[in-house]
Amino acid sequence: MLNSTPVRVLSFIVLGLLAGTMLIPLWSITATAFSSKFASLQPGIILWPAPFSLEGFATLFSRLDFIRPLLNTLMLTVTGTAVHVLLAAMAGFVLAQENLPGRRLIGALILLTLTIPSQIMMVPMFVLFRQAGLLNTWFSLWLSGTVSAFSILLMKSYFEQVPAALVDSARLDGAGNYALLRHVYLPLALPGVLTVAAFQVVYRYNMFTEPLLFITDADKLTLQIALKSIILSESATSTNDFIAPNVQMAGILLALLPLLVFYPFMQRYLVRGMLIGAVKG
Repeated sequence: MLNSTPVRVLSFIVLGLLAGTMLIPLWSITATAFSSKFASLQPGIILWPAPFSLEGFATLFSRLDFIRPLLNTLMLTVTGTAVHVLLAAMAGFVLAQENLPGRRLIGALILLTLTIPSQIMMVPMFVLFRQAGLLNTWFSLWLSGTVSAFSILLMKSYFEQVPAALVDSARLDGAGNYALLRHVYLPLALPGVLTVAAFQVVYRYNMFTEPLLFITDADKLTLQIALKSIILSESATSTNDFIAPNVQMAGILLALLPLLVFYPFMQRYLVRGMLIGAVKG
């Protein structure tokens, strides 16, 4: 039998190296963001701000209008997640009913959509939104990813675990489908609801391709598009000054902050969703 101690030590070393590949860049981003403009222009990896400065954040907010894209993204994330969870729960509730005609066929067709890459749908959606006059509207971003097969099937899996006796008892008491969904299924499947919401928050917050294609109005730009403009721009802000690395890293750090705060609370649901998806797959 192999000694577990060397294996455990080797595992910690490998995990430490992998963690370093993520933590060191994050630390460097933070150190650069809190450096002065001149210090951030120095070559090499910055691991400590010298001198400490909030100049990058001041430039970001005063001259690059970073607040508007941030608020746009937060608004789209909250509203888009709420609509997505509601529709996924309704669809999952319907599919969980054993007396639904063609239940297996409908489920198979929904599952089949998982094989279609989302990138393939971008051009048809762009053409459709242009014909419908939805370009440069919030509605185009809300419609993108409004429903997904993964969320529907995940909610269906949770709803199928609701005890049939409890459902029959509620029906005998006169509960209709709406009352069943609201007062029986959703409370008992709350972990599933939070799992779908967690995945959708991450997806909505990191949306890049859809805003890039559908939105050109500066007032409706999202956070990721604004970051792209800041990082790739070689010219300055309104006065054509050079956008220093400390400003770029300040933007990245502020964009990461909501997800860094959100992730520890929702980590269990993200992991649970991935495990359920793997088992179902």
